[in-house]
Amino acid sequence: MTFADALAALEARQEARVELGLDRVSAHLARLGDPQEKVPAFHVAGTNGKGSTCAILASVLRAAGYRTGLYISPHLSSVRERISVDGAPIGEKDFSRLLVRALAADPIKRLTYFELLTSVAFQHFAASGCQVMVLETGMGGRLDATNVISSPLAAAVTSIDFDHQSFLGRTLARIAAEKAGIFKRDCPALCGRLPRAAVGVLRRAAPRLIEVRRPWKTVSVDWARGRQVLRSPEGRLHTLSLLGSRQGANAALARAMVDASGLSVSEGAWLKGLARVKWPARFQALRFGSKTLVIDGAHNPEAARALAETWKASPWAARPARWILGMLKDKDIAGFLRPLAPHLREVVMVRPPSPRALEPVELSRLVRRAAPKARLIVERDPATALSSWRRASRAPAVAVCVGSLYLAGAALKTSRRWS
Repeated sequence: MTFADALAALEARQEARVELGLDRVSAHLARLGDPQEKVPAFHVAGTNGKGSTCAILASVLRAAGYRTGLYISPHLSSVRERISVDGAPIGEKDFSRLLVRALAADPIKRLTYFELLTSVAFQHFAASGCQVMVLETGMGGRLDATNVISSPLAAAVTSIDFDHQSFLGRTLARIAAEKAGIFKRDCPALCGRLPRAAVGVLRRAAPRLIEVRRPWKTVSVDWARGRQVLRSPEGRLHTLSLLGSRQGANAALARAMVDASGLSVSEGAWLKGLARVKWPARFQALRFGSKTLVIDGAHNPEAARALAETWKASPWAARPARWILGMLKDKDIAGFLRPLAPHLREVVMVRPPSPRALEPVELSRLVRRAAPKARLIVERDPATALSSWRRASRAPAVAVCVGSLYLAGAALKTSRRWS
C-alpha cells in the first residue's frame, strides 16, 4: 500500500459511526499483541493546554535520554505529525505498513479514523523501541481510544471548560467526570488549577489527586524569538520556547507529572528540554519583512481568554491588527468572541478547511453582534486572505489568524511559501 493509498483508506473511516466504549479498540489491539502495554505512558487530558503539556513532557524526556514517542491530535499539515519518535514524524512507509496491519486486525471495519491512528501510534512506539510515550487524548478521556492503557506512569487533566458539549456533557461536572476517566487505580493522578466543582469530581475518581495550583511565573518574554523565562516556585529560572500566558501552568504540571512518575530527569534535562520545545500554532509569531503574522489555534471560550491575556501583554496590542477568523459550526462562537471583542477592529472571515466549517457570511453576522464597530471583510479562502494582507501596503503590519486548528494549519502552509 502506498502512502496515498493509506491516506485514502484512513479518510474513508472519517464517516464511520462512533460507537461508545473501548471494547472494540481493546479487542483490536489484542489481535496485534497489545502494543499499548509495551511502553510506559504519560496520559494527558484537558479542554486546553494538553497539547502544550505533552510537547513539554516529550521534549524534556528526550533531553533526559529517554527514547520518547509522542501522540497528539489534530495535525496541522500532515497526519504523520500526530505520531513521532524523538521529534521525528512517522515515515510514510512505516505509516502505510502499520495501517495495513491495523486494517487487517479490523476485518468488519468498525474502527474510526482516530481509533485506527491510535492503533498505528501504539504499534510504532513499540516497534521503535520507545522507553516512554506521551499520549494526548483526542476528546474527553473515559471513552477516548488512548484510554486503553492499563497503568500510566502519571495521568493529568490540564483544564476543564466548555467544548464538545454534545459528546462530553453540558456542565463542568459532567465534563470533569469524562476527563477523570483517564485516572487509574494506584497510578499518580494530577490536575492543573481548576474550578472547585471540577476538582471535587476528579478527587472522587482519584482520592490522592495532586493539584498543581501554582504556575511557573513569567519573568521576561522575548517576543521576537518566541520564548519566555519562567521562575518555578523553588526559584529556578527556565527558558521555555513557547509564548502564552498559560504556558507557565503547563510547565508546572509537566514537572509535577514527571516527579510523580518516579522517572529520573536531571535539572539539566529540564533546562535543555524546555528550551527546545516545539509546538506550532500556539501564539506563534512569524516575521515577514515589516509584517508579523501571529497564528493561534484557539477555538473555545477558555482558549480565547488565554489568547486575549497574551495579546494584551504583547508588543503588538497597541498597533492596528487584522484578525483573520475562521471557525467550525459546532463551537461556542459567541463565547469565543466575547473576550476578544475589545481587540477586534478589522476582521476577515474565512472558511477553515474542514467539512464542519462555518460559512464566512454566517460568521460575519456573529462578529457584527460581538464587535459592532469592527470593519468586516468576507473572504472565503484563507490563503487568499493571508496573501492579500501580506501584499497590501496599507494593510495593518500585524495579522492574527485564529479560531480553528484547521485554519492554523492552512495558515502555516501558506506562510511556508513566503519564506
